[in-house]
Amino acid sequence: MSDTAAEFTRLRTLIEQLLPGTAPFLPGATDHDLDRLATATGLALPADLVEMLRVSAGQDDPDYLHGPLNFHHFLTIDEIIEMHRVLTDVVSELARPVEQPAHYRWTVWSESWLPFLAFQGDSYLVDLEPGEHGTVGQVVFRPNVPDLDEPKAPSLTAFLARAADLVEAGHAEVEESTLVLLDLY
Repeated sequence: MSDTAAEFTRLRTLIEQLLPGTAPFLPGATDHDLDRLATATGLALPADLVEMLRVSAGQDDPDYLHGPLNFHHFLTIDEIIEMHRVLTDVVSELARPVEQPAHYRWTVWSESWLPFLAFQGDSYLVDLEPGEHGTVGQVVFRPNVPDLDEPKAPSLTAFLARAADLVEAGHAEVEESTLVLLDLY
């Protein structure tokens, strides 16, 4: 099992123990699903995202209520495709280059960003084209009104590990049907 798969499984187990009513996790993505995602977004999928999606291709959350991490739920392949398409179509023209050196190359939205957790327009995403101070594959929290702070982790694997570590250390508060992790906002 890869590091990403192990960290995702660890986090998923904690979520299922602490939030037994959370939306069920779906089975892993197929090669066909991953090919559809790559084709629809026009991006080469990062290995850690592929590994996470092979374990579980998101959560079955048709009502988009409260996901397990800061109200965000893990997106399905179709939700990733749709969110990427909508943001690219609607807000990419508002994007402006960020003066370098910086963590990000673009403000507002970049076609090289892949969301994997979302809630009401906010999302956590993988940045595949960072700025000079960034790391390819860094995880970013993008609020609906995109005022970007520093990346939350240098990779998806590190993000999953950090979330699980925070939960295990007692830094998560259960609120409604979510784990609130202030360190990840």
